[in-house]
Amino acid sequence: MVSINPESKSRAVNREVLSELIKLHGKTSLGGKLPAYDGRKSLYTAGSLPFESEEFSVTLVDPEKKDKEKAEREYKITILIAGRTDLYHLQQFLKGRQRDMPQETIQVLDVVLRESPSWNYVTVSRSFFSTTFGHRGDIGEGLECWRGYYQSLCPTQMGLSLNIDISATSFFKPVTVVQFVLEFLNLRDASRPLTDRDRVKIKKALRGVRVETNHQEDQIRRYKITGITPVPMSQLTFPVDERGTRMSVVQYFMQRYKYNLQYTSWPCLQSGSDARPVYLPMEACKIVEGQRYSKKLNDKQVTNILRATCQRPQQREQSIREMVLHNKYAEDKFAQEFGINVCSDLVSVPARVLPPPMLRYHDSGKEKTCVPSVGQWNMINKVGRPPSIEKAFTRFGVPALKNIPTIIFGADVTPPPPGEDSASSVAAVVASMDWPEITKYSGLVSAQPHRQEIIENLFSVTKDPQRGNVNGGMIR
Repeated sequence: MVSINPESKSRAVNREVLSELIKLHGKTSLGGKLPAYDGRKSLYTAGSLPFESEEFSVTLVDPEKKDKEKAEREYKITILIAGRTDLYHLQQFLKGRQRDMPQETIQVLDVVLRESPSWNYVTVSRSFFSTTFGHRGDIGEGLECWRGYYQSLCPTQMGLSLNIDISATSFFKPVTVVQFVLEFLNLRDASRPLTDRDRVKIKKALRGVRVETNHQEDQIRRYKITGITPVPMSQLTFPVDERGTRMSVVQYFMQRYKYNLQYTSWPCLQSGSDARPVYLPMEACKIVEGQRYSKKLNDKQVTNILRATCQRPQQREQSIREMVLHNKYAEDKFAQEFGINVCSDLVSVPARVLPPPMLRYHDSGKEKTCVPSVGQWNMINKVGRPPSIEKAFTRFGVPALKNIPTIIFGADVTPPPPGEDSASSVAAVVASMDWPEITKYSGLVSAQPHRQEIIENLFSVTKDPQRGNVNGGMIR
């Protein structure tokens, strides 16, 4: 078990601390072990450490701080042996001799295989993303789509298997903040002042985003955005000395950096605290690359992601194979440390394709039989068989509705694939037409919030602008 003081909520900072610890003490106090770390409290080694409990001290330099005293920060790391994992129970479980799955052992091996990609790629939940994976598409409003892969270790009947699938998610484009605002608000005239509504939108979108300044050629500093100023930059002033002398941001940049600010009708970005704010002109800031956009995407952006990443099964299989080869598991130093070998081939399982059944329809139709092709068939020139319909109703406890006009509804929600934690779920509703045939259906598909199972606006009343009639939500 690992504890770091002062405690950080950032896994990236925690990893930096542990990396510095391994550089300083890996070959001595840690006994030459190469640990795998989950970024929080758990640290795993292949074999025992030469101590039961030990405290270390390391110093990190924060490049975003100006003063050296503030830039250097000391961390205290305490490593305490919390337990030892035995692979024997995992082997017994995989052989079918033990009923309880050793979840802790599987978690250890999963952390080991996630260690290298956690350093090399951007981590989002159980997925990893990088521009080195090829696709990087613009999805609109200052965002772009990155490709990546989902990875998890799981027990199967064939032993331990590494589950890998292609995934994609949205990131901020690494552009100037001015360009982002223009794209995000769909503005053409940058000289126009932002409305209060625009300001609120930008504040919500950029809060917590890291930017780097570009007004000093010899120095690039990074800041985290905490808000947007309530007044335009031309009206923004701040104290410059102990006597309370105030200076505008525009004057300060001209005197200090010889930088002539252009977008003075726009507000400034704000960093730091409300008590000691740091004002940053938007035109002097660029969004740092590799920051995921975690808020809800609009329908157009979802469509652009799907269009950019949609693949046929054969293409998806090839993409997965290429991803496995790209990761070079055989050369992974952490996998080697723990004696893990990953086969680069996909698992083959015995399977067979069952012939489709012959479908029979009512004799009154032009086509009385039909053989489905690839799981689908056409209902043109076919009429349902009423006796079969009545038997089906009776079988499922539905009373015969032979003489009562009836609509049969069907509904389903399809969530995004594993590892995709931003894409919308897709809801679909169908309804039968032309009773009593019930073989013709009208359908409607709609995007809704991520992994929401309850269909949104299913029964809300709306009015069709073209037909003028009243509709019930998704049901038309």
